[in-house]
Amino acid sequence: MLRQSITLRWLALIGVTAIMATAAGGRFLIGLVFPDIQHDLHTSHAQLGSIVSLSVLVVGLAQPVVGWLVDRYSARVVALGGLCSLGLGLIVGGRAHDRLALTVGLGVLAGLGLATVSPTLLTPVVAAWFERGRTTALSVVSTANPAGQALVVRILAALVTELGWRAAFSVLGIGLLVLAPVAALLLSSRGTRWSGKAEASGCSVTDALRSPAWWQFAFGFFVCGFTMGWVMTYFVDYATRLGLSHTVAATGLALTGWASIGGAFATGWWLDRTGSTLPLAVVYALRGLGFVLLLWIGGHTVGLLFAAFVIGFSWSATTPLTSSLCATLFGRRRLGTIFGLLFAVMPVGTAAGSALAGLLFDWTGSYTVSLLLSAAAGLSAAAVVFPVRVSPRPCVQRDLQLQTVPTASQ
Repeated sequence: MLRQSITLRWLALIGVTAIMATAAGGRFLIGLVFPDIQHDLHTSHAQLGSIVSLSVLVVGLAQPVVGWLVDRYSARVVALGGLCSLGLGLIVGGRAHDRLALTVGLGVLAGLGLATVSPTLLTPVVAAWFERGRTTALSVVSTANPAGQALVVRILAALVTELGWRAAFSVLGIGLLVLAPVAALLLSSRGTRWSGKAEASGCSVTDALRSPAWWQFAFGFFVCGFTMGWVMTYFVDYATRLGLSHTVAATGLALTGWASIGGAFATGWWLDRTGSTLPLAVVYALRGLGFVLLLWIGGHTVGLLFAAFVIGFSWSATTPLTSSLCATLFGRRRLGTIFGLLFAVMPVGTAAGSALAGLLFDWTGSYTVSLLLSAAAGLSAAAVVFPVRVSPRPCVQRDLQLQTVPTASQ
């Protein structure tokens, strides 16, 4: 019976992750149809870019709220509401004929929906479902975004070609409205039921924020976002300025996505067997080393692709490793809120990294300084997270002691 329950949990987790990967594809849809929207709605780069920025901002700021809702109600309720919001946002965006409707649809409704398509939603669930193999299970969750980028975007591109951008938005939106109750059902099916309420031991949000470990992990997440911002924004331009073709540059960018899946599973398996911060420190060290390689190898195709692989191997791994460590350190009582606050740091780092690298290029005429900063940031994050002692915080231990104290009736 226990084995059957564990099997159901794995199947439910894989199913929910597949739905989240489909939803994550919506994050990239606007990039596929940017010129078409500009032409039909007569918007400038800045106007359309501001809608994308609003969506990213909403996703980041909503992470603590998503975590709190999961703690207060349940992941199935949040998943249902989030996927419905994303589906409606895509439909409204696809039917928009002015900038206001596009902003409401893609900037607000889709942004709120995408906020739930994140590890913040499923980290408390996985922590409750899995004692053994917890980090490996969280690694499955972390594949949603790269899988959406690598697989779903291709399908969406074909839809755009065949039906046009408006119909493609609507098809994906309707599909997500259909999948929303399926995700809720998977999160509440027999053998996987979890209420999401504060029934487990753990720290309060205040206790977690008083812990140096939380801030050490927050620094790591800032660095993760900071370095990701450079790759997402400037990698292709950097490669082409070195004399490499646009195809090679795009291949390198795609390679980071595929490598991230392998990196997440490999390091997740490692952490499940060591229970230490060493895998996370190695991941950040690899991130820094990848930028050293980018700067050192110059315009060599094989070298650039190898550097992209090294960076990609560390790309998604930071999230399942950090979330698993948080579950051990802070317990499950308020894990959604605690991790949601932590995960909100990453988009701040992404915005800072992208903006600073652009300014430095304008000032110096090259990416050398920003590459050195990213390399130093990755190595610094490794040094900062490695000393964290992986044992339940005093607030978790106190809860456990209270739960084991016999009552008078006993």
